[in-house]
Amino acid sequence: MALIEPQNPVNLQNLKFFKRDEYELTINQSIQSLLNSLQNPNPDLSVFTSTFLKLMQAKPNPLLETIWIFSGLTFQINNSLNDDLLGELSAVKDLFQSITACSDACSPSICIALIAPVIFKLHRLAVDSKKKNVDSKRGKKANREIRSLLDVILGYFNVCCDQSNGDDDSGLVRPLKDLVSIWVHGEKTENGAAFNGLKQFFPLFSDEIIDCVTEESAGVVGLLAGAVILEAFLLKLCLKFSDGSSRHELQNELRSWAVCSITGFHNFYFFDMLVNMLLEPNLTVMSLLSSEDESFLRKLLYDVVILPDYSFLNLEKVGHLSNNHIKNNILSRLTVTHEAIELFRKNKDHMKAISYANAFSGSHLPTLITKLVTSELGSRGSESQLKGSSPAAFLKWMLDLEDQGLNLCDGFMSKHRERLVGYSSRMDLDQPSSEKTDNSLLFFIDNKGNDDDDDENINDSMNDVFVAAAREMQSGKKRKESKKKKDGAKFQRYNLLGSRSVGEFDNDDSDSASEVEDPDSDEDRE
Repeated sequence: MALIEPQNPVNLQNLKFFKRDEYELTINQSIQSLLNSLQNPNPDLSVFTSTFLKLMQAKPNPLLETIWIFSGLTFQINNSLNDDLLGELSAVKDLFQSITACSDACSPSICIALIAPVIFKLHRLAVDSKKKNVDSKRGKKANREIRSLLDVILGYFNVCCDQSNGDDDSGLVRPLKDLVSIWVHGEKTENGAAFNGLKQFFPLFSDEIIDCVTEESAGVVGLLAGAVILEAFLLKLCLKFSDGSSRHELQNELRSWAVCSITGFHNFYFFDMLVNMLLEPNLTVMSLLSSEDESFLRKLLYDVVILPDYSFLNLEKVGHLSNNHIKNNILSRLTVTHEAIELFRKNKDHMKAISYANAFSGSHLPTLITKLVTSELGSRGSESQLKGSSPAAFLKWMLDLEDQGLNLCDGFMSKHRERLVGYSSRMDLDQPSSEKTDNSLLFFIDNKGNDDDDDENINDSMNDVFVAAAREMQSGKKRKESKKKKDGAKFQRYNLLGSRSVGEFDNDDSDSASEVEDPDSDEDRE
């Protein structure tokens, strides 16, 4: 196909010999020409197809933008008149295969990030299926195939994460909203309004998470990859609610699957965004779930985020990330844990609240928080002392330090101050452990010994652990011997005189080892 010179002023014949900055300039100009064309009532997208095909093939490791836009152009052209649910699903399958083939030489983060349009289309199909033919034979077949494709995608993400040597810190040639334009162009909302923008492209995300992904100037590819994993993760969870399983069965199955998946992905950005979602008043899943189901999912995610002690969050594993990301994640996890405890105490579910408190005490978090705060205090370390060992005690400690002028983590405490101060009047600073906790909820996981030789066994071992935990919950067996009370978190003596960044902290696992009990062990059999 001949190129239109006014729209494509750059000579594409010698792209292979371009330097990287020249290559990026060419891509930038071509994208701008495409965006200008999209302003026309009936743009001819086909004139740009060969341009982006050449841009994509010009380098052995093509940039994300070239694959993203080429796949978007070909999808729009070939499937513009497809209005059948199963036909659209078949097109989305082809899209997934096409993107994975084109990105074979790309970094793992780029490979994952490029699947964002596939998840966007799958979500639309899931919503349409729910509204239209949910009870028809074709509707049920579509639901099965949507979930089957989603499982394939999640498996692909697992492979990519296994191959990753660290988060991709590369940026984009153009803002993400420009890349999204090609995928939402021509779409309409239910009321007939123009369907465009990041909010429509990422329907399962809050505005805050979308801002997090789009506002970063560097490292946006790694963030986008984490966001795409989270989208697929949430979509999988939401679609399981249509199975007709009982709440008890659903809780056991989804909780086990979610923890195994998080462990397999071992992706910091994905987990960080998941935690931050729980700081929002509501999960953005109402397009697929009822308000009752949303509340159930939130409580399930509290279990998934709080109870396991994921080793991929250890400082030694995240040292390549920025200090602000690490610090904010630590404080987000602390805040979510505190709010979950408060929620279940308010609902009179003291067993669950105590399980969360025990999980916190037995995790790495208390030591990490102490190191974080004392590094900020420096020589002022004696100014304020921690009183208690619960999440509430840590939050009260940090609020007091903020009142004394300490700015923790670029204003994290200030940002959430209103909600935290609202709790402070009823903060129980030393929530005690109890012997009467639900032992099946104590999902402490210790993966820090996973060497390369053990990687192939991780999924099987994790599944075994959670199948055992699920059995215990179903059987309702009473323990013959009560567990020993957990001590409060053991804090290392730390040098308060030298201010050190969190990224430089030594990681000491000696007092944070965690374990999962086997419900079928001899000492537990009646």
